[in-house]
Amino acid sequence: MSTSTASPTWALRLHAMFDWVLWILVVNALWYVFTLLGAIVLGAAPAAAAASALTRRRLRGEVFPAVPAFWREWRRSFVDANLALGPGFAVVALLGLGVGGMAVSGSLGSPFGIVSLVALTVAATVTAIAVPMYAHYDLPRRAYLVTASRWMLRNLPHVFVLVLAAVAVVAVSAVVPGIVPFLSTGAWITASTVMCLGFFAANDRRLEEQASGR
Repeated sequence: MSTSTASPTWALRLHAMFDWVLWILVVNALWYVFTLLGAIVLGAAPAAAAASALTRRRLRGEVFPAVPAFWREWRRSFVDANLALGPGFAVVALLGLGVGGMAVSGSLGSPFGIVSLVALTVAATVTAIAVPMYAHYDLPRRAYLVTASRWMLRNLPHVFVLVLAAVAVVAVSAVVPGIVPFLSTGAWITASTVMCLGFFAANDRRLEEQASGR
């Protein structure tokens, strides 16, 4: 009796796992396609916003065709996402280029290199929080990066978990570089969206409890 019950359970879990792996592959491919469609500079932010919004819908149990849904989200949020999230992406890109150059030249261990690496980590974390925040909350355009910064400072344990996930993605990508074009970006967007939505929900519940005096 227990064997027959356990078998379908494991089969369902295995199916769900492969389903999410497939979703990561799809998100990864669509992010690259739509980032290129926006000439990279204008495509990256709305592509990330679309990927996060669709991952949020998927977590809610919605079923939809990925490519048409991604196109609609990307087109709908093209201007807003660039205005709301674009500055974060630009800062991360510039700091990343600087840190990458210092790593190649061997000067990353210098005081300026360490400060640049810390600045890159902070900027990337704020932007990573702002993307699912854009998908989850309706805020003024200029408020997302500022609100994400404040949220980061007030929720350091959650931020630590998020940074660990980023380190894990980077480490696996460094060990198996062949997965970078196919999985890494999709894995990070999916993982950061899932975690941040969970963090936001927990934070909202806590604020509601404090407001009600419980």
